[in-house]
Amino acid sequence: MSAEFTDFYKPLGVDRNASQDEIKRAFRKLARDFHPDVNKSPGSEARFKEISAAYEVLGDEKKRSEYDQFYDCWKNGAPFPGQPGYENTSGFKFQRGGSSIDLEELFNGFFGERSGGKGYGAWFAGFPGNGGAGASACSRGFDQPSAHEVNLTLEEAFSGCKRRFDVISPGGGNKRIEVSIPAGVTDGQTIHLGARRGDGAAPMEDLHLRIRIQPHRQFRVEGKDIHLELPITPWEAALGATVLVPTLGGTVRVKIPEGCQSGKKLALAGRGLPGSPAGAQYVILNVVVPTPTTESQKDFYRKMEKEMPFDPRAGLMH
Repeated sequence: MSAEFTDFYKPLGVDRNASQDEIKRAFRKLARDFHPDVNKSPGSEARFKEISAAYEVLGDEKKRSEYDQFYDCWKNGAPFPGQPGYENTSGFKFQRGGSSIDLEELFNGFFGERSGGKGYGAWFAGFPGNGGAGASACSRGFDQPSAHEVNLTLEEAFSGCKRRFDVISPGGGNKRIEVSIPAGVTDGQTIHLGARRGDGAAPMEDLHLRIRIQPHRQFRVEGKDIHLELPITPWEAALGATVLVPTLGGTVRVKIPEGCQSGKKLALAGRGLPGSPAGAQYVILNVVVPTPTTESQKDFYRKMEKEMPFDPRAGLMH
């Protein structure tokens, strides 16, 4: 019996042996290319969601390792629970509390609630027994999770927000909790929620939220610091200017000093993610040269060439 499996490596265009840094770089590039705010072509939103879903798994080393177990099982054609020969497949099975469980249930419980209430079981819906006759796919089995991964926009990380989660106690009780995520959380940060109880159930193990900040179309995040590439004109770079610059807290006026080159970095203290201390926003200048489209504009450049002789490559020839 064959099973349809979602290969998360394909949407990111990386090899299974790719490093975590290579996966991260591939995701950032594709996310910029297909972000719905930037790419208005049909299918870009669906592609962006596919890329994001793949990175949620492969961008986390622990999840990637667990996913690779499914991948290997699928690739090698290992039998699924309920199929002939399953009992002799070296203990590959899904278990929790001593009984086999459905794949959708396992992934919803393991990864926690996702936006729209949709768990990772949907990505593995092609496995036999998931939502139909028979049992679910193979694995070594997983423990009940103590951490829920939470995806936030950069704006939500800046201002704080609320999230709801369905949690499961060892006794089997389910409970929905609402959690306030404070302003200024950072990517990869873990928030400890403390031990929780289900409705009349035994105490649960401690719960944690692991924060994941999604890529932004303008800003890049490093810890609490925000980075923004700011295009400026040649005359703003040469003569200096005061320009408007977007920040997470609103637009601010920034003075560009005379004689700036592309790559110069200006620091805006306290304009990053809030905290004690707050992060900074770094503005990286990018001088953009306008393309002349008329003869008079071309003449203007020729005049600059004569009146401002300058060879930026002079030092390369010695």
